[in-house]
Amino acid sequence: MPRRKTGLTLIAIVVLVAAGRAAVAQDPAPAGFGRRHIFLTGMAGMTVAQALRGAMQRLWRPECQQVFEDFTDQAGRTLTTSLGATAQSPADVLAGLYFVDGDDTVRCRTDRLVAAFTTPGSRVIHVCGRQFIKLSSQAKPREILLIHELLHSLGLGENPPTSSRITAAVMSRCGSL
Repeated sequence: MPRRKTGLTLIAIVVLVAAGRAAVAQDPAPAGFGRRHIFLTGMAGMTVAQALRGAMQRLWRPECQQVFEDFTDQAGRTLTTSLGATAQSPADVLAGLYFVDGDDTVRCRTDRLVAAFTTPGSRVIHVCGRQFIKLSSQAKPREILLIHELLHSLGLGENPPTSSRITAAVMSRCGSL
C-alpha cells in the first residue's frame, strides 16, 4: 500500500509542475498583472482583462513598439521618451494602468461611439463597459483601443491628431499578430 501511495504522489507532483510550466509559457503578462487594476465587474471586467492580455502580447513585438515614435506628447517629446522615463516595458506600463467603470460618466452616456477614454498623462482609463463589449465580436479592436489609450496615458493629446488617426497608426503598427 505505501508503494502505491508514493507512486500517486509522484504523478500528482509531475502533473502540477507541468501545468504550472504550461501556464507560465502561455501567459506573457508581467508578474504583477492581475485583476487588481481592473475595476469593472461582470462581462465588462472579463472583456477588458482579455483585451488587456492581447494588447500586452501585441506590445512585445518591436514593430508595434514603433507606434511610440509616431507621436509626441504635449511638450513635443516622442512617446518613446515618455515611455523610457518609466523604466518599464510598454506591456508593463499598460498593465499598470487603472481600468475603471465609466458607464455612469456623461461621456459614456451621451456618446455611444466612445468605448474608453482618458486624459493625457492619466493612469486611469474610463471604460464604457456596454460600448466596449459591443465594440466587436473579435478581440483585436478592443486590444487596439487599449493601446490607443496607453498612448494618451503617456501624454498624447487629441485633435490634433484625430482619434481616427491615432487608431489607424496603432492598427498599422500593432494590428497583425
